[in-house]
Amino acid sequence: MTDSPITAHPLSAAWLALGRRLAAAGGALAALVSLFFEAPVWVASLRGALAWIAVRVLVRLCAHALLASIGPPEPPATPKTKP
Repeated sequence: MTDSPITAHPLSAAWLALGRRLAAAGGALAALVSLFFEAPVWVASLRGALAWIAVRVLVRLCAHALLASIGPPEPPATPKTKP
């Protein structure tokens, strides 16, 4: 596998990676808390899925706002050669 250049802003890529982990943890926590309060399993899993979706949407919106505020990344400088 070859390395490909990162096309996204590094801060945005890091934020989205953190958001994926937070969404998974938030969804699992919501389902677990629902089970602690004796909700049926299907209700607990539905609440966990809704929490996962909500966190993912919130993180994506924040990432878009971040990119809109800082602008696109600058292209890497290429060395100039003499003709």
